[in-house]
Amino acid sequence: MTTLENFAHKYPAFVAQLVAVIKGRKPVVRIDFELHDDYVGLIDLLVSLNLVWFEHSPMPVRICYSSSLQKSKEIKVKAYPWYTETESYRFLRFFTHLSEYEKFWEYLTEGELIPLELEGGDLNSSFETVIAKDFEGLMNFLTQYAVAKTHFAKAQQSEVQIFDRILGTAFGYPDCCTERFMVERQRRRSREDYFYYETIIEEGLENSIPIELRAVAHVPCSVFCQQSINLGKEYFSELKDYDFKVYDIVIKELMKPTLFIDLWHQFSVTELNHKFVNYAAEKREKDFLNIAKTEAIEIKEAMLGRIEHVPFQYLSDFIGVWWIGVDPGNAILLYNLETGEKKLYKKHKESNIADLRFFRYKL
Repeated sequence: MTTLENFAHKYPAFVAQLVAVIKGRKPVVRIDFELHDDYVGLIDLLVSLNLVWFEHSPMPVRICYSSSLQKSKEIKVKAYPWYTETESYRFLRFFTHLSEYEKFWEYLTEGELIPLELEGGDLNSSFETVIAKDFEGLMNFLTQYAVAKTHFAKAQQSEVQIFDRILGTAFGYPDCCTERFMVERQRRRSREDYFYYETIIEEGLENSIPIELRAVAHVPCSVFCQQSINLGKEYFSELKDYDFKVYDIVIKELMKPTLFIDLWHQFSVTELNHKFVNYAAEKREKDFLNIAKTEAIEIKEAMLGRIEHVPFQYLSDFIGVWWIGVDPGNAILLYNLETGEKKLYKKHKESNIADLRFFRYKL
């Protein structure tokens, strides 16, 4: 299995967006999940594709690129310790004490990039990473990001809107989705992403969401957003042309149902047939149903499913094979097939209408 195929299984939407960047259909792609043990593989993948990327810890800040792109530029470089044995790429690093960090953004605003020496500090692979096709694309993004950062630092409402609008353009999001996000951000604070999921419930489409909306990096303004659907179609078209096998993996992964406990706990689930798992599955099912009865949960949807991947390490206890029972909008019960662990989530006063249900997709 190639690195790209492996990533397609674990991070299917990211792979669709990455290929869209390679094909010039998207300006940049952002990694908004933890890579865990896949960081080395990601570096090798980006180097093999001659892509450039930016990592913001915020300490230290660095621009990364393949040495084949270096040409004749005279710049200070230092190999990352894990890769001292190879000359295939270099990292451009920046010294990021506060005064120099502010100066860094000033240089970006002015369209300049000044390499400074990095002193000490380990790099955390889980922080934000932005990937572009070439230096020009990365610089265009970083310059817009620097301008947005300058406005956002003032923390005034109008400046926050400018920040969102600039970043929406920099990432290639549809204007309608950026505008809706700005409105919802002011109204809901950290829960603004719910507005998209609410449109799914309001339209009764929780079992037939266009799969193209899973491929995009932004939160669509509604389940009917045609610009977002068209973007997803473009990403799939480019991916199919680029590597059909990877395209097939991505589609299969994105077609898996999402267990949506809430905005911060949502997982793709591989549905299993308990008859082909093992004898324990049948026994656990009885225990599972007894727990549901004891907890007075009216299970309307039940599934034996495997959660294989989670976006962040703190969610790793969800990885495993579970009996899953759902009373849409009211409760979710998970019962681990191997350990007998129980996880129970019930509707409460802070719950959203989109919480505690399965979302399914159509192609």
